[in-house]
Amino acid sequence: MIKKKDYEELHSSSGGKYLKRGVYGRLDGVVTTFAVVAGVVGANLSSAIILILGFANLIADGISMAVGDYLSTKSQGEYYKAEKGVEEN
Repeated sequence: MIKKKDYEELHSSSGGKYLKRGVYGRLDGVVTTFAVVAGVVGANLSSAIILILGFANLIADGISMAVGDYLSTKSQGEYYKAEKGVEEN
């Protein structure tokens, strides 16, 4: 049986695993916040209301992305663990 350390690659930086999440999260946040702000501007609301709604949308998007990423990562880990159990039996 091959041991994990026999084929494990060593890298100096571990930040690459967060790159996809960061790019996707920021792009999603920019697009949805722009859509909300553009809609509010079209409604001729005051600048203060536009800023408040823009920041509220950013916070909500951040929470939504964090929870979604956590749940998808957890589900993926559970799936891999279950598949490993099937292969070992």
